[in-house]
Amino acid sequence: MPGDRPALVVVAAGGLGTRVHQWARFIPKEFYPVDGRPGITHLLDEIAALAPARVVIVYHPYYEQFAAWARQILDQHGHARYARAAGRDMTAAIPPGLTVTFIAQHGPYADVTSVLNGADHFAAHDDLYVAFADNLYPGPSPLPLLRETASAHVAVLASPYHPRLAAHRGILITRPCPGHPQARTVSALIEKPGPAQAAQLEQRHGPANLLMLEGRARLTPTFIEFARSRTARTPGPEPKLAHLIHAYAHDHPVIAVPTNSAIIDLGTPAAFDTCQASRPWPANSAR
Repeated sequence: MPGDRPALVVVAAGGLGTRVHQWARFIPKEFYPVDGRPGITHLLDEIAALAPARVVIVYHPYYEQFAAWARQILDQHGHARYARAAGRDMTAAIPPGLTVTFIAQHGPYADVTSVLNGADHFAAHDDLYVAFADNLYPGPSPLPLLRETASAHVAVLASPYHPRLAAHRGILITRPCPGHPQARTVSALIEKPGPAQAAQLEQRHGPANLLMLEGRARLTPTFIEFARSRTARTPGPEPKLAHLIHAYAHDHPVIAVPTNSAIIDLGTPAAFDTCQASRPWPANSAR
C-alpha cells in the first residue's frame, strides 16, 4: 500500500446463493449467522487487520431492500439507535479504521463484475484486495499475508491440496518462489478438475506442487486493466476471476500464499455446521 493511504477492499457479494436457493432467496448467504452474528460482520473483523481500509460491498440488485437495511444497521448511527432502543451497550458492528459502502452490482452476472464494479467505485490506481463474502477464515486474518508479498505482483490465498476436494475447487499448479520461502509462484490454474484429470495433475506435478485457490486476493492495477480488456472482448458469459488469473499467470508473476486456516463456506451451511462442531469460532472473535 503506497504511503499511508487506506487499503482498498472489494467484498464480492454479488451472487444469488443458487447452491442454497431454498433459503438464499430470503436472505443473502453472506448474512448467514455464524457464532450468533451475520457472517459479513466476521469478514469485516478480518478486514480490520488491514486498517485503515475503505471497503465496498458489491451486492446483487435482487437484494436491494435487504442492502438498505444492512446500510442502516452497519452504520454507526443506526447501530447507536438500536443500542438506545434495546437499552444495552454493545460493540459497534464495523471495527474501527474501516469505512464501508454498499453498491449494487451492474453488468454480466459473474464474480469479475463485482471486482470491476469495486475498482470503478474506488477510481484508484493502488492495489485492490478482494474478499469473497461467502468464505470466512476463523482465527488470524490471512489478508496481511497477501500484503507482505511484493506489491508489483498479484497474490492469491491458497490452501493445501486435497484430492477429494479437487472437483469443487480451483487447483493451482505452483513452484517455489525465490525470495518468499513460504509462498509459491503460480504456473497455471485448473478449474474444478474431475477425478481423472486430478490424478494426472498429481502424477505430473506432484501433490506438493498443487494448492487450492481460496477466496482472497490482492490484485494489481495491471491485472485490473488486463481483466477489463479480456472481459470487453470475450463473447458470451463473462469469465470467472479464476480463469483470468490463469490467463494472467502465463505472462505475469502470480504468487500463491498458503494458509492452514479453517474455512467456512457460507454457500454450503451443512459443511459449515460440521466445521462449527469440530472447530469452534475463536473465543476472542465473539463480540
